[in-house]
Amino acid sequence: MKQWTREQIMKGLKELVPEMDCPQITEGVDGEGGGLATNGESDWIFKGLPPFNHNLEYGEILLSDNGDTDPNHKGMKVKEMYVYGIHQEIYSWLEERGWYPEWYDPGTLFFWKCTEDWKETMLEHLEDFQMYHDLRKNDGIEVELIKKLKEQAREWGYD
Repeated sequence: MKQWTREQIMKGLKELVPEMDCPQITEGVDGEGGGLATNGESDWIFKGLPPFNHNLEYGEILLSDNGDTDPNHKGMKVKEMYVYGIHQEIYSWLEERGWYPEWYDPGTLFFWKCTEDWKETMLEHLEDFQMYHDLRKNDGIEVELIKKLKEQAREWGYD
C-alpha cells in the first residue's frame, strides 16, 4: 500500500474519531517536521474507549464492564486493547498507511511518517525517554512502553 500523505492521515483520523480537533501540523519539533500532533488527554471516544490513553489508569477493568459486547473480547482487559497507549485499531490503521504514533508527553501525541530510518529514530527517542524518566518510580504506561519497544528492537535486530 502507498504511504498516505499528512493531509490524508488528518482526514482519516477525523473520520475515525469525529470529535477530535484536527491534529496540528508539526514543523521543527525536536528537529523533525512533516508530522502531526494532537491532544493525548481528551474526552474523545473511539468504540467506547479513549482513542489515546497514555496512563491506562483503568487498564485492569474488563472490556465487558465498559459495555463491550464483542464475543472476541471476552475476558479481555482494557489495557489489552491498546498498543503503546493507542487503541489497537487506530495503531493498526496508522501502521497500514505508513505512519506511527509517538508520545511526547502524556498530553501530546505525535504522528510521523515511517521513513527509511524510522526504526532508528524510534529507538533514539526510546533512549532519550529512558534518560529523562526514572522508570523505577513509575508503574504507568512508560514502563510498558519501554518493555514493548525493547522487544520490538530485538525483533528488528537491534540489541
